[in-house]
Amino acid sequence: MKNILILGSEGFLGSVLVPYILKNNNYNVIGIDKCFFGKNNKNTKNFKFYKKDYNQLSSKFFEKFDYIIDLVNISNDPASELNQKFTYLTNFSNKVKLYKKIKNLSKLSRYIYMSSCSVYGNNKKLINEKSLPKPISLYSKLCLKYENYLKSENKIPFTIMRLGTLYGWSPRMRYDIAINKIIRDMVFLKKIEILGGTQLRFFCYNLFACKVINKLINEKSKKKNSKIFNVGNFNTNIVQLSKKILSLTKIKGVNVFHETNTIDKRSYEVSTKSSKRLIKNLNFSKFTNNSIIETFIKIKKDKFPFSDNKITLSIYKKYLKNHKV
Repeated sequence: MKNILILGSEGFLGSVLVPYILKNNNYNVIGIDKCFFGKNNKNTKNFKFYKKDYNQLSSKFFEKFDYIIDLVNISNDPASELNQKFTYLTNFSNKVKLYKKIKNLSKLSRYIYMSSCSVYGNNKKLINEKSLPKPISLYSKLCLKYENYLKSENKIPFTIMRLGTLYGWSPRMRYDIAINKIIRDMVFLKKIEILGGTQLRFFCYNLFACKVINKLINEKSKKKNSKIFNVGNFNTNIVQLSKKILSLTKIKGVNVFHETNTIDKRSYEVSTKSSKRLIKNLNFSKFTNNSIIETFIKIKKDKFPFSDNKITLSIYKKYLKNHKV
């Protein structure tokens, strides 16, 4: 039986990924998380959770794992700028320490690192994995820095997933990401606020990311080792996205407030070829529409849609107020 380690198991993606892997496989899964966002997965026969900083774990702890899935990152741009030292430690320095502990593991079949398509910054051409990264934010610069470290060391089999902007329902819900916030504000405030809105983005349904990760931990071939994959479902801008969500959900009486100026300089359109190769025979258009409707159905049942705990920046502000870095 395979042993899977998920670092950051209780976050937005991790708390969806754990039950997905358990449902679709007969594997032993271990979750590690400091629980900034609470504990969202329950211990079961095949899942054990440890509330720990993974950097406090010994090298011996990692020896039994076939796959290590690294979801740990301060991934929200405003949150990553809050305390740059803290972000550098979390998103790069601590990962280098982890790498040094696992670089000689003979059992490790693949280390999967969750990076971001935000490394492309502002790019007018259709992007693929060979396109030149142009990171703008601290978060995206550190993603690229660690990617380059993995490639330069190249002592373990690894796969880098550059995710599009995530969306979807999660036990650790986030409303500081575009689609989730738009749907929440449509449902509960009957309004949409658009800043700029013409910048292109690549979007990734969180369950689609889970499908890709599940494929990677079941991949017998070594062809995907030492590779980078852009992972997501569709490209659009916020203006068109808002119209699409209104059309699919049929919410009435929504007011749209459009401020054309924005400080967000990122804009990129990413090819879906890699995603379609990774998950074959998937009707991407139908999958995308269904994913937005599924997210809408879950969000409209949310009893606390404006909780501070559903905004990443708020959580890190509280943490940094009480902890010296």
